[in-house]
Amino acid sequence: MTTSPLHDHKIDPLKSLSVFKIFPEDKLISMIQNFDAITLESGEILFRENDVGDSMFVILSGELSIECETMRVARGNRGDYFGEMALIDNKPRSATVTAITKSQLLRISRDQFVQYFASNPQALMDLLIKVSERARESLKFLSNEIKSLKDQKKLNANLQHLLNDTSNEIYIISSPSLRLLSMNFRARENLGFDKEEVSRMTLFDITDNLNKEKFDELINPLRTNKLERVFYKGVNRRKDGSEYPIEYTFKLQNGESTSIIIGVAQDISKLINFKEKYTNLTYYDSVTGLPNKNLILEKLNIELLQAKGTENPVAVMLISLDNFKTVNDSIGRQAGDNLLGEIAKRLQKWSSSIYPVARYGGAEFIIILSGIKYESEAARAASTILNLFQSPFTVAGLNTYISVSIGTSYYSTDGNDGKTLVKNAEIAMHHAKENGKNSYSRFTSDMEIKAKNKFTLERDLYKALELNQFVLYYQPKFELSSETIIGFEALLRWKHPTQGLVLPMDIIPLAEKTHLIFPLGEWILRTACKQIKTWGDMGLPGKSISINLSSHQFNQPNFVDKIKEIILTEDIHPEHLELEITDTILVENSEMVASQLNKLYAMGIKISIDDFGTGCSSLNNLNLFPLNYLKIEPVFVKDISSEENAPLAKGIITLAKSMNLKTIAKGVETEIQKEVLRSIGCDIIQGHLMSKPVPEEEATKLLTQSKN
Repeated sequence: MTTSPLHDHKIDPLKSLSVFKIFPEDKLISMIQNFDAITLESGEILFRENDVGDSMFVILSGELSIECETMRVARGNRGDYFGEMALIDNKPRSATVTAITKSQLLRISRDQFVQYFASNPQALMDLLIKVSERARESLKFLSNEIKSLKDQKKLNANLQHLLNDTSNEIYIISSPSLRLLSMNFRARENLGFDKEEVSRMTLFDITDNLNKEKFDELINPLRTNKLERVFYKGVNRRKDGSEYPIEYTFKLQNGESTSIIIGVAQDISKLINFKEKYTNLTYYDSVTGLPNKNLILEKLNIELLQAKGTENPVAVMLISLDNFKTVNDSIGRQAGDNLLGEIAKRLQKWSSSIYPVARYGGAEFIIILSGIKYESEAARAASTILNLFQSPFTVAGLNTYISVSIGTSYYSTDGNDGKTLVKNAEIAMHHAKENGKNSYSRFTSDMEIKAKNKFTLERDLYKALELNQFVLYYQPKFELSSETIIGFEALLRWKHPTQGLVLPMDIIPLAEKTHLIFPLGEWILRTACKQIKTWGDMGLPGKSISINLSSHQFNQPNFVDKIKEIILTEDIHPEHLELEITDTILVENSEMVASQLNKLYAMGIKISIDDFGTGCSSLNNLNLFPLNYLKIEPVFVKDISSEENAPLAKGIITLAKSMNLKTIAKGVETEIQKEVLRSIGCDIIQGHLMSKPVPEEEATKLLTQSKN
């Protein structure tokens, strides 16, 4: 498949003679420069089923086969429009598209299509006409030929030969009598008449609402040389009585013995159908049938205009499905679309057409609450919507549960225009997600500040490694029996130039989102191993350093090899390295995780489960994995004041001992907590009571003191 800018290559025409008013040259040139011509060889695939399409295509020449699930659902011919989002009615939204013959296509990005051509499809035809080099050359050649023709017989023969190879309908009309002298094969084929029948007809016999008086008036500017061409839009009637919309361009050509009128016509049925379909695509979501982002924003602006001068608020409520990608991946794309449809029905039923509901995009819906008197009404509506999602949705015969996070902003407290209100509702929605999901948040200015800071961090994160802004802090772990340091946990810190010391909870989610978790995770591993080597070279007792792993890192196919390479490069003993994984990782792909952990364990690396008891791992599956430690989370430690109120911590310790694992209690802040943990058999503790996380220099001092 080859692509090239259209203005650098000549391409086959698509109904290609000018039938619309001339579009401004500068705009055409600008648009042409942003499109591609694509050439497919016979048998070459344009895109496969389930590929994400981001373009609309126009077939300029050749034919395409469009197949879905190995069945042919359509055959694309020259002049057809198609794309991933507009393939054919009532068929799947994606298919495999293969060239039957050598084909040329015009590819138009969907964003440009939506923004411009949906509201002005005539401009699309103007564009196609403009870039149709072969058609323009044919017209130029035709004009030169006519000047040299001496009689009517030669004129007809040459015209017929020249114009038969075109996708337009061509009519040759006697200027004096207005009878049809000839029409090309494309016109006869569409109308159903043979050559003999055509010789007895006038244009008025096939084009409704056109008679001699009207036609004389139409072409008079041609006869008086006031215009070079004129245009007419009407309806053509076929031999079988069926009709189709048509658009003509008429041009007068004078020979030495007679004059003729050339009519170039285009069947605009597809254009009209396309305009209707694409208007629907522009304003309505094809999956749910709800208004889409474009239409709901127009509605919002109307509501805001009506609200001006009143004290009644208008609420913008953005609803985001929690973990929809996970659900979609597990049930399949088609079932995911069905789920979206069921959610749309439930929201519509709740709104009862009182409040506009739309699909804003992806896994997000938006509702406009106008006509309310108090902000509390929107808060109650949000609470009701949260309850709507407590009951399951039935998809493919199965009950599927999904929760939502809701953010709301208000006119005019949080903004005076639709764009600002939606942005602030989105900020509030993300705040709800960050606070545990399945909840509702009302926008505040503090959220906006936090969002701006987060944006700044995300922007600056790309350069932070290069600028050497990351450091590791080390929190010591103490053996309870001797209260001596037995190792450290490495904790990431970012020395941001304006926001100060940024903690992992604000770094890791951004790193995972931007895929910087991979180079950052490798930097953490390598830096920790360098520190182990440094302490060993200083003669300090060999202590382990534990490192928290992201699930993204752990799922890398070459993860084990990367760790092995770092250990060899930094020249440390593997038993001095400890890797901490969350119990959530254990259930994501248990077979793969077990394989990875066994390889690491065999190398001598220690493995601990972090966040144990707060995730979703099955106790029955723990025996599948090679482990050394279970870490007791601070939530199970903070309220300990006696053995009686430490049942969860005691249960984890008992479980660990039954599996020959040691326990590490995190977040120990009081002497009472330490002593209770000692009494119930905990092995290791870490927390501010013993030491907060400290930089490398202070950690080295702690080790030196421990040695002495």
